[in-house]
Amino acid sequence: MTEEASHKSALESDVVVVGYGGAGAAAAITAHDSGASVTILEKMPTPGGNTRLSEISFFTPPAGMGPQAVEHIEKLCFGSTDRAVIEAYVDEALKNKAWIEQLGGTTEPTVFSRVRYPYDRRPAWPNVPGAEAMTNSRVTYEHSGDVPFGNRLWKLLSTNVEGRGIRVMTSTPAKELLTNKKGEVTGVVAEREGETFTIKAKRAVVLTCGGFEYNEAMKELYLPFKPFYSMASPGNTGDGIMMAQEVGAALWHMTSIKGNFGTKPPGHEGVFFVSYCSPKFIYVNKSGTRFTNETGWEAHILYLALWHWDPYQPGYPHLPVYGICDREALDSGPLAIPSGRYRDYRWSSDNSEEVAKGWIIEGKTIAELAKRISVDETALENTIARYNQYGGAGTDPDWGRSKETLAPIDMPPYYAVELWPCLGNTMGGPRRDYRARVLDTKGQPIPRLYSAGELGSLWGFLYCGGGNGGEILAVGRIAGRNAAAEQPWS
Repeated sequence: MTEEASHKSALESDVVVVGYGGAGAAAAITAHDSGASVTILEKMPTPGGNTRLSEISFFTPPAGMGPQAVEHIEKLCFGSTDRAVIEAYVDEALKNKAWIEQLGGTTEPTVFSRVRYPYDRRPAWPNVPGAEAMTNSRVTYEHSGDVPFGNRLWKLLSTNVEGRGIRVMTSTPAKELLTNKKGEVTGVVAEREGETFTIKAKRAVVLTCGGFEYNEAMKELYLPFKPFYSMASPGNTGDGIMMAQEVGAALWHMTSIKGNFGTKPPGHEGVFFVSYCSPKFIYVNKSGTRFTNETGWEAHILYLALWHWDPYQPGYPHLPVYGICDREALDSGPLAIPSGRYRDYRWSSDNSEEVAKGWIIEGKTIAELAKRISVDETALENTIARYNQYGGAGTDPDWGRSKETLAPIDMPPYYAVELWPCLGNTMGGPRRDYRARVLDTKGQPIPRLYSAGELGSLWGFLYCGGGNGGEILAVGRIAGRNAAAEQPWS
């Protein structure tokens, strides 16, 4: 929409940030500290986005290892991300810890006190050059009990936004970007309490409104599987992508995601990420056979194990997946921890409530379990017997699980949980440059428009754990700093 055609009722701010999650908070704090007045628009009644919902850690390369990190990320992106963008990200990520401390937080290395399978291995791609530089940290602000790390980071960021008196408007979805005759982005059209209004951005607009985890049309167009459920913020419906496209933005990384396996109980729109506290489990496909090393994946990229299409019997032969375990594994701990959209649900410690609800299927024998999940009985019995031999011998010639991750599934009753591809978040969106400026289809910056976070993330093709967490902080600051440096239009 052109500025001349905008609605009469208007507010004004130097910088308008669309989306109040981690990237939006980082951009707003930095723009404010650079001397700009800032307004944040947030679609949802409760801010925080995926940052608040996640078990977030953030990429912080060791001092002096920036070049190795750049090399590693560039190879993971397979040439889809400009080297200058990666270099700017890594240079700024080196400052992540210091910035967190400046805000009043502390950090600690990402360490898991309890092994959960599949392993959250770090780095995700140990054989890609530069892997040694991919280290992560977590915020320990107001550290207590089982408070998820994403919530701790969010508490730190939101406290700093509030302390600076930055205007925040929740339940206020942005609808359009305003432009003038020069093609500059000059503001935003938004809605609040049923009324449409405009807010002028005298310096710039920063889009930080997340991905398209709940836009079914976009998921069907860009993602490799159907269905592909989500554990992300339900507010992520691709709004920023569509607004940016309307002013000429080019898109990139639309097929890039991070994801794993999750279970979708009846009556729930999203999914629970499932993991095991015992190695006494395997994954089988609908044919009742194993198809991967169940513990050989970093959790954020587990979905790649499903990326196989059968041209002879058209379809994805590994969908749905069934996680199979025994009583001992089930007693060892909950199959899901509070995270994602359903972080407030407390999964029972021994999984008994979920068995009673029918979310986890029980069978007194492997044959009975196979019948209950409509898998060939003989195939599943043979698969379990073969795996149990490997568990006893401490070697897995089929899929290469290491000795310490092998244990026989031999204590009845037996259990199955149906698993589907589970989105952590999407990466695609408007393409941006090393200054976080949104680019048009000719590769030129759209004047006064910036983006940060998963909306147009730099992660193309393959992902490494901690990468999004590092990006919301680093690129959020880059976007906020450069947005505030724009000269006001008149």
